[in-house]
Amino acid sequence: MPIKRCQQIKMSYPTVCPARWPLELPAVTSAGAIRQIEADAERLASASQYGWGHTIDFGSFRKEGLLGETYLKIAGVLDDWGWWPARLDGLCVADVGCFTGGLSLLMAHRGATIVHAVDEIPEHLAQCAFLAETFGMNAVRPVLRSVYRLREEIEPGSLDLILVAGVLYHLSDMMVGLHALRELLKPGGLLLIQSNAVDDFQHSYANFGRFYAGMWWQPTGLCIRDMCEFMGYQDCEVRFYDTNRALARASRVEGEIPFRRGLNWTFDVLRDSKPRTLDATIMAPAPMLPK
Repeated sequence: MPIKRCQQIKMSYPTVCPARWPLELPAVTSAGAIRQIEADAERLASASQYGWGHTIDFGSFRKEGLLGETYLKIAGVLDDWGWWPARLDGLCVADVGCFTGGLSLLMAHRGATIVHAVDEIPEHLAQCAFLAETFGMNAVRPVLRSVYRLREEIEPGSLDLILVAGVLYHLSDMMVGLHALRELLKPGGLLLIQSNAVDDFQHSYANFGRFYAGMWWQPTGLCIRDMCEFMGYQDCEVRFYDTNRALARASRVEGEIPFRRGLNWTFDVLRDSKPRTLDATIMAPAPMLPK
């Protein structure tokens, strides 16, 4: 019997101008040096399983990437909504899942003192390190780690802002990933998430993505908000800016998360810090398929 699928309701989203890529090679860069930069970029792309990540405008040439200029759209939406500071002067931030580093360099250009550019794929991080050196963005510090092991490289409680773009749905354990990131933020520090998601705030569930485009999960908007709240964030807001594309913003609260049992994390105490409810009506399961 064929599987019946729910029809997806078409939604309309406002048009937002992407951020402008602010960097280019110095005007004095020789033709030979430009050719070498272009060759180095091609070599790094060839070494990566999925090629070059972000489309980057070097001024003299453009290096097209698998993900195009989606990173500039993400930055443009964050700018338009006022969800992050226009300037990052004096802030210590992280770009988790940086790939080629388009957003890492953008944050460095906007004044961040330190930008931890994080990726677990060496070939991706090599592209980011190359861009940082090429454009002289010395604030960018490449970090080769998975989300779950970042505390080995970044001091807990040291970050003012973490940007996690295109990562949440790639995590086998989204909640543990959110908790690991929370450890790195200062109290009140800002977490920004960009994620593939289902535009649904009535039901809290995550589709199993069958590793389509590397996706383990496709959470609903309500699910993202719920996970953030249970993993120690407050004032969580989730908005969709395009079909199946959401942004979330939340800040770290002080103290421990209320429920710690079953998480793949080491805690000193596993006692619940608030009573568990036995009211089944608080659940928001996936909608029933039509008959």
